[in-house]
Amino acid sequence: MRATAIAFLAAVAAFAAALAAPQERAESRYFEAESALLAGDVEGAMAAFTALIDDYPPARFPALTWRAAAAVRAGELELELGRADAGEARFVAVLDGEPPSVWSSRARLGLARSLMWRGEWPAATELLQSIVDAVEAGTDDADPIGAGLAREYLGLAHRLWVRPAAGEAPWRQSGRLAVGAELDNPIGVAAATGVGVLVVDEGTDVVTLIDPAGPPVSATVRDAARPWWGTAGEALVAADQSVNAPFGLESHQFALPQGDRRRPLNDLRAGARSATGDWILLDAGFKQVMVFSSGGDYLRSLDLGPGGEPVDVALGPLGKVFVIEKRRREVRVFNPDGSLFTGFGYDRWREPYALAVDAVGFVYLLDRGNRQIEIFDPELGAGWTLGPVLPGGLELRDPRDIAVDGSGRVLIADRGLSAIIVIE
Repeated sequence: MRATAIAFLAAVAAFAAALAAPQERAESRYFEAESALLAGDVEGAMAAFTALIDDYPPARFPALTWRAAAAVRAGELELELGRADAGEARFVAVLDGEPPSVWSSRARLGLARSLMWRGEWPAATELLQSIVDAVEAGTDDADPIGAGLAREYLGLAHRLWVRPAAGEAPWRQSGRLAVGAELDNPIGVAAATGVGVLVVDEGTDVVTLIDPAGPPVSATVRDAARPWWGTAGEALVAADQSVNAPFGLESHQFALPQGDRRRPLNDLRAGARSATGDWILLDAGFKQVMVFSSGGDYLRSLDLGPGGEPVDVALGPLGKVFVIEKRRREVRVFNPDGSLFTGFGYDRWREPYALAVDAVGFVYLLDRGNRQIEIFDPELGAGWTLGPVLPGGLELRDPRDIAVDGSGRVLIADRGLSAIIVIE
């Protein structure tokens, strides 16, 4: 009897191990793909995610969650590479062919983002609300992190779609953002979906992180210029000869190859980091916007035209890169591969100085000369203008930088007011 029981338990253990083995192998392969992505091998990561999906078909492995994870990550990469149709197909495959899990909500989130870029607001908001509802109902596809992002996107949809459709202004009031300390000469601000607000104060050489989940945190960064958020949610700041991660105690240096020499970048003013890990850096000394791999290797410079002089750079949906060119007072838009997509500018602009792009592709241009913000839709059609007098009566004095958070609030670093202005 004892021997029979032992044999039975051994058989159960062997069966459990057989079930667990595919999960463990798939998990290992998933993280190998993520490692390739971190190393800057985008196509290698995409191939690895795709191979994982193909090698573990639903018919043989119906409950393999890592297949769904790989499909969602591949879909997100497709979007960042500018291949929206392919990305949407990945998300739909998860929703149609995988059992409910956290990755179902992530697929809905990715699909909703793409639909918003297309202007399909009703379908997008329905998907976003379903992510929130899953958390409240406690179903198998509940994703608290995804629900937080979905709430921000719903706020953005309300501002840019619901209010205008009802004949209302998207932004109704303005005020000073509480930063936890008195500002001297604020010149930089950054925000994004799912993160806090970064503020650069030129007068004190201090970078402050305003985190909604806790008290403000500050760090000293000499010669700090414009800040931005990295792809992994890390705070980054252009600071003369380096890009600093002030709260990660890291710095990154870059050099431009010229013949058999390498000339270090030494006047960094702004930057961005793509979802594929590439660094997109604006150096005022070289008067170039340069792209470097995740490992710091020079890849290319963007074509700004004869005598081009960039003053700001921002990353938009589908991997698009937006650059303000000072001499011609225009914005140039580039594809993920660096080729020129389009450009636009207006005679009424006096000094286009900073820009931001929100999560659905609306472009916010700060004209320092006119003390105004002009907002353009994803097709670059004119939308709204804010300033010099803002909703609520506050007047801009010396605006230096602009950011947009996940819910569509506009933030302005105004040196003349010694404040970060929030318009909502």
